[in-house]
Amino acid sequence: MQYQAPAQPAPQRAGPSIAAAWRRMQRLAASLATSLAVPLIVAGLLTSGAAHAQTSDVVEVRPGDSFSSIAARFTGQTWRWRRVWHPQLSGLPDPSIVQIGMQFELVTAPAGRRYLRLVGSRPLPPAAAVAAPLVAPAAVAAPRSDEPLVIGVLPNIGAAVLLAQYENLRSWFERRAAQPVRIVVPASFKVFFDSMMRGDYDLAVAAPHFARVAQADRALVPLVMYEPRITALFLSTLNDGIRAPAEVRGKAVGFANPSSLVALYGQQWLGRQGLVPGQDVAVRSARTDMGVGRLLLTGEVAAAVMSNGEFRALPQDESSRLKIVESFARIPNFIVMAHPRLGAARIGRMKTQLKAFMVDPEEGAAFVRATGVTGMVDVDAAVLRELDPFVAPTRRAMGYGQ
Repeated sequence: MQYQAPAQPAPQRAGPSIAAAWRRMQRLAASLATSLAVPLIVAGLLTSGAAHAQTSDVVEVRPGDSFSSIAARFTGQTWRWRRVWHPQLSGLPDPSIVQIGMQFELVTAPAGRRYLRLVGSRPLPPAAAVAAPLVAPAAVAAPRSDEPLVIGVLPNIGAAVLLAQYENLRSWFERRAAQPVRIVVPASFKVFFDSMMRGDYDLAVAAPHFARVAQADRALVPLVMYEPRITALFLSTLNDGIRAPAEVRGKAVGFANPSSLVALYGQQWLGRQGLVPGQDVAVRSARTDMGVGRLLLTGEVAAAVMSNGEFRALPQDESSRLKIVESFARIPNFIVMAHPRLGAARIGRMKTQLKAFMVDPEEGAAFVRATGVTGMVDVDAAVLRELDPFVAPTRRAMGYGQ
């Protein structure tokens, strides 16, 4: 039988004032016991939660954190952030943008790779939410000298051709920067755009309208623009083809890529000819990088719109059977963009290095012969203003919210 201490009755012979005092003492003792118990209970809950977070590797974004600083808890170095970020599985489209209260969990994939996955976000009090910094464009650490500098190139022509064209720039830049350089040619314009906006590339060789959106929405820095300007061409077949734009009414026009700036200019130009795309003329897109020439030669389209660079990249047996009906526009050429994480000083050096590459008598000259690019110049405000009308259409075409 369990021993129970005898109850301590209130003094029976005490007067009313003593009995009241005794009851007050009992209430005070009960209140004190409760107040002492609450911190112990809370401490127990916090200890239990901390242990759970440690075993499940869940971390929460605090003021001053960045994705790279969080990644460093698992990789040991901020510059290794790419090792725990997965473009599809992390649930974080842009690793340079994190918000206070976001919670990340370290996940190990079946293949053994570890990555951080966004699992939730703790609601912030209204005052804290207003004061909390949301966007930190430079928060992702720049690659160190022993990590590759990643250069993304817009896939306006075939990947194999582009990789060959950029080999001279890669090797030259690698030596000057004293750092490994990796050229990445993604599968499509959409993949390139998404990767650039996420911050996958340290440098991006972008279509000018993509560059303008990246500058406006992600604070990417324009380094240089290629010269000369791109010539937009309206083509048909050499024999029995279209001789003037008006003859394409009621027929189909092919585009190498409908989301390219040349295509946007081309559709505007057709509209000025009284040919509304989708109404007066049908719009067809090539199924492959080089397919627009084949669309013409097989008769699937009566005419095509492409850049002079795309035309030059066609196989000789195709381009020789096509004719340029009209050169209808000269538009800004590709713009090389730098991610702000590289820092202003390094970005300035890279601009100088790119310009120096173009006058190199060997590798620079080989790049000129392969690409038709004759120079790299500063991107002035007039060029950027010229691109502004295409910002909203580009966002819509890429499915990117403002």
